[in-house]
Amino acid sequence: MSYPSYLEYFSSSIPNVSTATFKIPPTSNNAVSSHGQISFNLPQNCLLDFRKLRMQFQVTSTGTYTRLPPLASAYFNRISIEIGGQTISSFENANVLDEILANNLQIEVDPVNNHSTVQRVNDPFSGSALGTAGAAAETYATDDNKTFFSIDLGSFCRSIQPSIVAMNLLSQCTIVLHLAENAVVISPEHVNTLLKFRTAGTQGTYSIVNHNLFAECLDINDGSLMAMYEQTMQDQGYLELTYENWTSFSDVFNQVTRFSSSAQSLNKIVATFRRGASGGVPLLAAYNAPNGAVAVKGYNNALAASAANVGFQTDVLGQPETQGAVYQSAFFTGSAPVAAASLENDIPKDATLEPMLNFSVNSVQMPSYNCKASNWYDLTKSGWGVSRTRSNSLAEWYQYRYSICQRLDLPDSKALRVMSGLNLKASNANLTLEVTGNASAATTVDNVLVFLASSNIMRVGLGKQIQILH
Repeated sequence: MSYPSYLEYFSSSIPNVSTATFKIPPTSNNAVSSHGQISFNLPQNCLLDFRKLRMQFQVTSTGTYTRLPPLASAYFNRISIEIGGQTISSFENANVLDEILANNLQIEVDPVNNHSTVQRVNDPFSGSALGTAGAAAETYATDDNKTFFSIDLGSFCRSIQPSIVAMNLLSQCTIVLHLAENAVVISPEHVNTLLKFRTAGTQGTYSIVNHNLFAECLDINDGSLMAMYEQTMQDQGYLELTYENWTSFSDVFNQVTRFSSSAQSLNKIVATFRRGASGGVPLLAAYNAPNGAVAVKGYNNALAASAANVGFQTDVLGQPETQGAVYQSAFFTGSAPVAAASLENDIPKDATLEPMLNFSVNSVQMPSYNCKASNWYDLTKSGWGVSRTRSNSLAEWYQYRYSICQRLDLPDSKALRVMSGLNLKASNANLTLEVTGNASAATTVDNVLVFLASSNIMRVGLGKQIQILH
């Protein structure tokens, strides 16, 4: 038996450990704009900690009053991991998934270098005005290789276990980041009033410059670790690494959307909705059209100054964390698929119907009852394993950070490296997300994004061979 560490009066040691951090340049040093690519070749003769990989970069923008979106990962639509030319992990709309993960407290957002907020007048890094009273685009200096932004390398690097990988057992590993469209940035008419900040102007653009990768590498000089790896490969033919793999589906949501999976362990189904046409509350235009800033309801977005008015300002909640302004990019604003006529103050309206939403797997409904759009909040918290989300009101979650999550595996399975999700390997399962009641209250033109999380196994064999078990 094994006793807990606080009862054990001994320690163990691993001698001859050395560490080093390297700065890895991209395959091309040119500035990269929307729909472009950035590639990095990872070092091959070391122990590499994938969870500590960080890309640092700078962002420039054009447009008179352009503002950059919250989250530094917003610019990257897809992050591909390739080993020996074989794609191991890659899916569209990775930036939207990061927004969902942040809204449900699955990833931490560092305000120092992750650009966690949108500011109407001030630069979020220094607090000083952008131009004269904010009348300038949000863009940053590029001289001397300055880099204010930093991101990790996505779901594969966050979840791979063990996270420290002997790179000499693999063929060349390449990370390719695919940039998103210009619609991720905010393009307001002006910044001198809240109304003009919310109104769309001319679409702004962005570019990524000064990008470099930082890698933490280790070595155990006595060779014992590599000898253990080699002996394991000789005995069973391979080493196993597990990671969380995401796939995504995009559709126009008109009552039902269909998708499929043949995963050996399907762990979660996640969905979010974005307004697909003008006039859809809370956006003034479709999510991928030029848009001004989306002012999240419940916050002091007009920045009314009087402390005596705290809790009494129109549309502002009284708690301390809502006394600042919170803005969002329309591209990342998730809203429940509920028609405007069924809403009042961004929540379901009195004496009106509310649509019901359900997933199904091979015609088995999840949850087993018809679930109203607002009732998904508790189910989603349970799905992510959290006691609260980033939202401070029902209106904020329902109209600005709406996503739903259906868990299919045991809690903490990922941390324990246990595959307990739904086994669909024997057949290509038919999955749906559909309106199961009160369909007249649902929207018909919204964009729906569905994300599937599954457990994958990568087997590394002799001669740098790899096999992926989905």
